[in-house]
Amino acid sequence: MNAPIRSYCRFGLAWVVISAGFIGCTTTNQPEIKPAMGEPKFTGLVIEQGPGSLGAEPRREKITLLILHHTAGSLASSLRTLQGRDPNHKVGVHFVVTDEVKPRVIRMVPEDMSAYHAGRGTWGSVTSLNQQSIGIEIINLDGNIHPYSEAQADILFALCADIIRRHDIKPWNVVAHSDVAIGRKIDPGTKFPWAKLASLGVGAWPWQMDVDNAVDRKVDLSPEYARRLLVSYGYGVEPGEAGLKECMTAFQRHFRPANINGVIDNESVIILEALLRRYHPAAYQALRVTP
Repeated sequence: MNAPIRSYCRFGLAWVVISAGFIGCTTTNQPEIKPAMGEPKFTGLVIEQGPGSLGAEPRREKITLLILHHTAGSLASSLRTLQGRDPNHKVGVHFVVTDEVKPRVIRMVPEDMSAYHAGRGTWGSVTSLNQQSIGIEIINLDGNIHPYSEAQADILFALCADIIRRHDIKPWNVVAHSDVAIGRKIDPGTKFPWAKLASLGVGAWPWQMDVDNAVDRKVDLSPEYARRLLVSYGYGVEPGEAGLKECMTAFQRHFRPANINGVIDNESVIILEALLRRYHPAAYQALRVTP
């Protein structure tokens, strides 16, 4: 094993200390790799080159999204699957964050390629999810059951912060696979530390004071208003009552994990309104004056 490399970086509000220097997935010792053409070096991170993936294609569109997943499998099985060699399951991903005591970041697809990680779905005006996103798979058998370690959260924060900075990805465009593949996916799950990462500058979260101040306020619980709130934030809501319930469930999985029932209740609407006030104030104002 190589001697540890200790890097100190400041991202947003926190200092991240990452010790690295691991043996990669390949048979050669690669504690650090050169960035792909046009891809800046990762500051404060050690990225290992993992096995390549056939689940990728040339990128033709601008990167606007960062999509986070759990693997629902072990490191070994996930690396095998993500090589995309199965013609009936040709998947791939840009980065894998391991679940070891000292987690590693493994790159499988360079950022100038589009990886097959998101599948069908939408977010805002984006319909070609793979083309416009970077995907990160986190090793966790089920993020709705098993917590993510503090070490995973730390290294994931540093990786996400660097990607966000380089591609100018907006906070509301750091999303769960379950946000963009409504009804199909449930990852990275209710145990994912969204609030913690958002407090450090990665992803979106409502101001707690804004939510608390609205607790006693009477809100519009109509399906029409809930649908407009969800769509204004970015969710793709399928028609009908069932489509709205599935979308509300996906929203709660991300922003109200303590109670996922798909019901349009006061707390869910208050959180949605707070998110819009913080990140999409013009859209919120437009909703308030819409008859």
